[in-house]
Amino acid sequence: MKPQQPLTTVLVVIFWIVSFSTSHENDVKGSASSSSSDDQLNVAFQSSSSALRSASSDDYSSSIQQQQQPQQQQDMDESASSHSKGGSLSDATAVNLAERSPRFEDPSGHANVTVQLGDTAFLNCRVLDLQDKTQVSWVRRHEQELHLLTVGMQTYSTDSRFSLHFQHPNDWRLQIKFARPRDEGIYECQVSIHPPRIYTVRLIVAVPSVEMVDDHGRVIEEKIYKTGSTIELKCVVSKVPGPTANIMWRHGLRILNYDTSRGGISVKTDLLPYGAVSRLYIANASQRDAGNYTCNISESSWTTVVVHILNGEHPAAMQHGQSSSSERRPLVISMLVVVLASWFFMWKCSLSR
Repeated sequence: MKPQQPLTTVLVVIFWIVSFSTSHENDVKGSASSSSSDDQLNVAFQSSSSALRSASSDDYSSSIQQQQQPQQQQDMDESASSHSKGGSLSDATAVNLAERSPRFEDPSGHANVTVQLGDTAFLNCRVLDLQDKTQVSWVRRHEQELHLLTVGMQTYSTDSRFSLHFQHPNDWRLQIKFARPRDEGIYECQVSIHPPRIYTVRLIVAVPSVEMVDDHGRVIEEKIYKTGSTIELKCVVSKVPGPTANIMWRHGLRILNYDTSRGGISVKTDLLPYGAVSRLYIANASQRDAGNYTCNISESSWTTVVVHILNGEHPAAMQHGQSSSSERRPLVISMLVVVLASWFFMWKCSLSR
């Protein structure tokens, strides 16, 4: 039995070595397998992590882009809107600036003014948004020459009839007193900006026609009435800018329109589109009613007729109050011819002796 113990021991040792080697190999394989698995897991993890990171990054980028895209679109819209608004604002600003620059209230840039001879002419110039350092001037254009009349509130014309009368809030009104025919023409209201703005006014001075006429419309210079008759004088006013009721009747220097001291005096005036017809009635005429009768609408527009009052009988033309001047002219001429012929005959007779 003893000789078999070493063999058994050797076998046991060999078995143990083999077992150990096998277990160690298995351990090594297991370890390698485990390491390989771990590596694969690490690679997979890393790949998945990369994928996750990539996916997360893409998702994040996509989400950011999705979040940014509306914002960018909104910003673009706002930018476009603001640009559009900026353009509108610029246009509006330009319009506002243009509107705030000095300009005339009348967009036509011109006007016509008609004034009656002897009256006061008013030439209006209404300026909007006038700046502090901007001046308004009036000049008169005569052919190719410009004559300065006013600058601001100062008058530079040597004619005292011209003056500037500012009317609140924006009317730089030029006033011309006692308008005359030579005042007709073109007047310019100028605003001192670059280039200057000009408003043109054409002044027309209407010279009225004032005539004393009979019942047939013929112009008369005198009338003859008998004592106790009614004096009737007719004055026709025409060529004026419009209807006028400002007709005054005078007997000498005495105004008859409002005379109540004598009694029996009345004035009736009918308006016409460009004038009037006025009639003066004086009842129960007497010698004191004889003299010059004047019909006038201004100091420069008037006419006069001479009224004669006769006692007793007189020609039919006189009884009817007709003008006798035109009818007596042939008689006067005939009498002059007779007188001259008689004088010539007597002169010839004296020479023959």
